[in-house]
Amino acid sequence: MTLMNNKPSTTTQVEEQTTMIITFNQPAWTLEQIFTECEVSKKALILIAEMKAVLTTGELCNEFMNRIPHKPSGSNIHALLDEMREEQLKTNSMQHDVFLDMYLLNPIAALIQYFKHSVSTAHLERIRLWGINIKDVVRLKQLDNNIHLNDVLEKLYGN
Repeated sequence: MTLMNNKPSTTTQVEEQTTMIITFNQPAWTLEQIFTECEVSKKALILIAEMKAVLTTGELCNEFMNRIPHKPSGSNIHALLDEMREEQLKTNSMQHDVFLDMYLLNPIAALIQYFKHSVSTAHLERIRLWGINIKDVVRLKQLDNNIHLNDVLEKLYGN
């Protein structure tokens, strides 16, 4: 059994060390830590719900904290959340048929994941009361991937 071949190396150990990529195992920020660090009031329910809808993984929480300015204002937080939401919808959008299947099991969770913003039971009530077909929601989302659920509901209610 041969462990090594006898071919000479084309790179030196120093070259290998300088080209090596080092990744640090940085612990993920939790939402609670982000709320504290960004001084988000517990009364800011809409902002908290939006943060929970967009910052769904430790990686996204870390990215948010790396991109947010020190002592951010509410508008800084909203602007970055909107930017990150658009990026997620562009690069990692939920497939329409997966949404429809998930909607049957858990409508609120499906809508949050599909639109990447906060959804409440009031949204579901509007869908039911206004007689909106969920497939029409998908149709509008297919036309504009960045559309917000409120805009979809307003367009469908007016028709």
